[in-house]
Amino acid sequence: MLSDVAEATRLAEGPEGVRRVIRTVLRRGPVPIRDVARDLGIPVPVVAAVRGELEQRGLLTRGAGIELTEAGVRAAEGDIGLKCRRVFDRSTTEVPQDLAPVVAALDDLSERRPAVDPSLDQSHATSETALRRAVYLYEHDALEGRRLFFLGDDDLTSVAAGLAARELGLGRLDIDVVDIDDRLVQFVNQTAAKEGLPIRAFQHDMRIPLPAELMGRFDAFFTDPPYTLDGLGVFVSRGVESLVAEIGKQAFVCFGRRSPEETAGLIDRLLRSGLAPVEMLPTFNEYVGAQLLAGQSQMIRCVRSDPGRATVTERYEGPMYTAEFRKGRSRGRTV
Repeated sequence: MLSDVAEATRLAEGPEGVRRVIRTVLRRGPVPIRDVARDLGIPVPVVAAVRGELEQRGLLTRGAGIELTEAGVRAAEGDIGLKCRRVFDRSTTEVPQDLAPVVAALDDLSERRPAVDPSLDQSHATSETALRRAVYLYEHDALEGRRLFFLGDDDLTSVAAGLAARELGLGRLDIDVVDIDDRLVQFVNQTAAKEGLPIRAFQHDMRIPLPAELMGRFDAFFTDPPYTLDGLGVFVSRGVESLVAEIGKQAFVCFGRRSPEETAGLIDRLLRSGLAPVEMLPTFNEYVGAQLLAGQSQMIRCVRSDPGRATVTERYEGPMYTAEFRKGRSRGRTV
């Protein structure tokens, strides 16, 4: 249905755009069409065309604003997997008070997780940051009813997402994690089993292509990659290969603020991977230590603009981590 409506309206955002219209109306309806357009960044006439198609299918109705019919609610909650109508304030990064138990649980887990391995550019984000990320993922429709992929997760953001989803009563959610650090993989799997979270973690070196079962199956990916631009390029390219080959799928990338030249290199790597940056929040992430990042990094939210591109498809032989460049290794191939 989402694909049919997208095709009928020639929606540039594809089926994902139709889904987000339905989600916005579910959470905010009855809602004026201009508010839907503003919330999604889609022109009013385009949203009106989507509304018309959904009305013809008996899923939307309008009065004081547009809202879902009973059939629309059943479709949203059933086939699409949307149940939660919670709306968070996007103008603040403060942790919602009713989610404080999640922060407490993450604080407890943080005391027991493996120590950082500087050779892998690990630097633990604070518990508040991990939860802030989970809320951000939810607000931008990357959690509920989704298949979410983490490339590296020493910050335990996958666990934060699972705990937040349970606290909010979200619909179905599937999370897969890959990390080179087997200590962390074991810890995430043990935590998921103990807490009953829908998370599976696997040991994997990002220099090597992803296993076939992880290719082309996710709705969004999240990564806080190595501090180097080449490391970023490898992680992002692997992430792109993990996504369903469809315009509108999302990527969430955490990376330190850099010089204008390096920022241009960062954006270039995202664009060459078929990702369009749509939001950059400069001080979103806070870390324990991380002097190289001055304790902070930015959140970059991207939308897939090209369903076919990945810049690194074979084994990567060059350096990725900061320590490797400090040892004077050749730069290898630039990605």
